[in-house]
Amino acid sequence: MEAIVTHQIDFSKWEALLLKSSYANPFQTPEFYNFCNQFKHLLCNVFAIENSIGEYEAVCLVTIQKEKGLKSYFSRRAIVYGGPILSDNCSEEAFGELLKIMEAGLKKKVIYIEVRNYHNYSAYRSIYDGKEWLYQPYLNIKVPLAFSSPSEVLGSFKYNRRREVKLSIKAGLTYGSVASMEDIVGIYDILQNLYTKEVGLPLPPLKYFEDLWKTGLLKVFAVKDNEKTVGGSFCLVLDNQAIYTYYYCGLRDYKPKTYPTHLAVLAAMEYGINNNLKYLDFMGAGLANKDYGVRKYKKEFGGGVVEEGRFLKITNKPLYKLGVMAMKILKKKG
Repeated sequence: MEAIVTHQIDFSKWEALLLKSSYANPFQTPEFYNFCNQFKHLLCNVFAIENSIGEYEAVCLVTIQKEKGLKSYFSRRAIVYGGPILSDNCSEEAFGELLKIMEAGLKKKVIYIEVRNYHNYSAYRSIYDGKEWLYQPYLNIKVPLAFSSPSEVLGSFKYNRRREVKLSIKAGLTYGSVASMEDIVGIYDILQNLYTKEVGLPLPPLKYFEDLWKTGLLKVFAVKDNEKTVGGSFCLVLDNQAIYTYYYCGLRDYKPKTYPTHLAVLAAMEYGINNNLKYLDFMGAGLANKDYGVRKYKKEFGGGVVEEGRFLKITNKPLYKLGVMAMKILKKKG
């Protein structure tokens, strides 16, 4: 067994593991790694474990992030979107070694490491526990796309969601894949306004989405009223598997009896059905023991709730505690 890090990574072995792993997701691919490394605010590290016959048994792509200005010192973090990519017979020894080299490679760079799972990693929970990672019971919602045609999708929605979608279409709203960069700008403007006024979380710059779309990794769907963009969704796709609702939005109270955000999600679902994908992944539904309004919204599309959780490793406890307090204060000050 051999530990491999960033610049030693063999992309062909990484691709080979992705093709056969049931833990695969689009945020753990060589393409996403190459894309992220174009941006100064993102730094990617990759860690891998190679077995005795020269195949990768585990790979983990980590993005190192921080906020701008004063917040940067207290927000240095390593995020693993989706969870590590593992062979279906990955040994506990190999997985433990993967965590070991990740911690060693990141502990001086970040305050904490967070793994946001998009699959069930309960088989490796004991390895995390033994290395003092904290488990957080985060939920997710996945919508099966086992429909013979897009027209069957509405039948799986809750009554109100189905009614609101029909009203939106009747009012003249349309939806589909974007045809130009102008459409992306229109969606981004709505999303940026939402994150600034309501969500209060950082949003990648417009260039991030424009460039990601150009690579083909990002699928973008726009909701329109004639030529006016009133909503949309930015989604990543793992071929033959799933579509992930990275970001989606719609103008609120735009017109009576119109619900642009619903159509932004529906567009992604229909793309998935037309391209033989298995499910739509909403990428999170909050902590299991806390109310989360968006969870109810997502469930209206007919999906099931699963607890895939997150794992947290605090690499600098004093700074982590100080950072939590500092970020709360800075967030209140805007």
